[in-house]
Amino acid sequence: MSVSVTIRTKKALQPDDILKSLAEKGEKIVVTSMDFPSVKFGTHLEAIRGIEVNQEDNGYEVRVCSFSSTADYQLFARTIAAMMELTGGEAFEIDDDESKVENPLEQYDAKWIQQQHETSLSVTKAFVKNYGSPVVFWGLFCHFCVGPKLLEGFNISLTEKYKKGKMKQLQNYLRSVQWHFANLKDTSTRMAISDPNNENHHLSISAIYIENGKVVDFDYISEASLFSIFDMDDKSEGPVLIPFKEMWKILPEGVFRPIDEWQYERIGDIDVDMVRKMIATARRYQPDDIHYKPTFPGAGYDEKQNTFILMWNPAISSMSLERHNSDVKNMLTEYFNWSVWEYDKAKCGDRFFLVRVGEGNTGVVMSGVFDSHPYEAADWSGKGRRTFYMDMVPNLILNPETAPMVTTKELQEAIPSFDWSGGHSGRMLTEDEARKIENLWHQFMEKHKGQIDGVNINAILSV
Repeated sequence: MSVSVTIRTKKALQPDDILKSLAEKGEKIVVTSMDFPSVKFGTHLEAIRGIEVNQEDNGYEVRVCSFSSTADYQLFARTIAAMMELTGGEAFEIDDDESKVENPLEQYDAKWIQQQHETSLSVTKAFVKNYGSPVVFWGLFCHFCVGPKLLEGFNISLTEKYKKGKMKQLQNYLRSVQWHFANLKDTSTRMAISDPNNENHHLSISAIYIENGKVVDFDYISEASLFSIFDMDDKSEGPVLIPFKEMWKILPEGVFRPIDEWQYERIGDIDVDMVRKMIATARRYQPDDIHYKPTFPGAGYDEKQNTFILMWNPAISSMSLERHNSDVKNMLTEYFNWSVWEYDKAKCGDRFFLVRVGEGNTGVVMSGVFDSHPYEAADWSGKGRRTFYMDMVPNLILNPETAPMVTTKELQEAIPSFDWSGGHSGRMLTEDEARKIENLWHQFMEKHKGQIDGVNINAILSV
């Protein structure tokens, strides 16, 4: 959560007036935007996000945002005090007459800063847990992406109570990221793609490309809406555009290291052949419509999506029951794929339901959407059959031994036209069958949403 204070004044200030005043008081600051309407700066080597001073009609707003460092919050208070001194103006939180700030250095003290740290982490964890997606923050020099994998790396659970020591470790790391990448070259571009259905929505692009027989140099892959790879020397094929979250799947081994949830630093050499292989692999993740957002099962029927039934018999599958049950609590950090029999009918963005068959409790144990097109790979059974797979993003996964489920008996009664006892994995339902299972699944999710504990049943709400 951001915190803002408005200093009401008619006195005009120049950015240098504020920066000089802070420097005279011993502040060592680095400025990344020196002109109004918005001036941005932070404490040297200590800032994560820094602070903003924005020019307003009735004065100046000072703003600090969530996931800021202790130094950012301290600079926030000192900047307010300095500007009150420079202008003689009065300060108010969120420009509210009922929230006057008398002494910012006392009001925004160590206890208040600790509360901001706790709130920012708890809100971020709740968002990640509910929606399954990282939260992207603007830093002083570069973005940083906080999601389940990054939090897991610092032993921060999405469900545990706030622990000051773990948050401090994470913040120390994020601070080091900002200053390490301050002067390095990223893959961001000025290119953007407009959404034909929403003139106010644009997709930003982060790109790696080949030009004049070499890979254009870069130091790290920076976050954007889309990741693009293209060969400017080869006019026969256009650029590949894939959702940025899929980018990690196409990176060559040993060349990159993760910075955070989504971004990567280049630590090795990358040549033209490597990039061309990346282009070929990326095509399996390029959706037919880059603006289309698939609808998860249980959220309503979508005519653009086909629905496929994946079969899982733990007695003969390479996926054991124990591994599946472990994946319930690790749903947001695991990688999922499955073989699809009718792969020629399937596409990126289609829906799937994974049904346990065989012995034991049988029924739907996972739902979600495919986030790749079909691709050929080695036969999971070892029999040498030609096998096609698709990557998956689950929106619900459950332990069939302990959680409620839509059973195969219920499926057979509701949709008798389909064989729910077994058969090939990855068969497409008819539209009528797909609508029926969507209704069943919606009712199931509504009935059991209070039982999503992350251990027996886990779910997210949106792609």
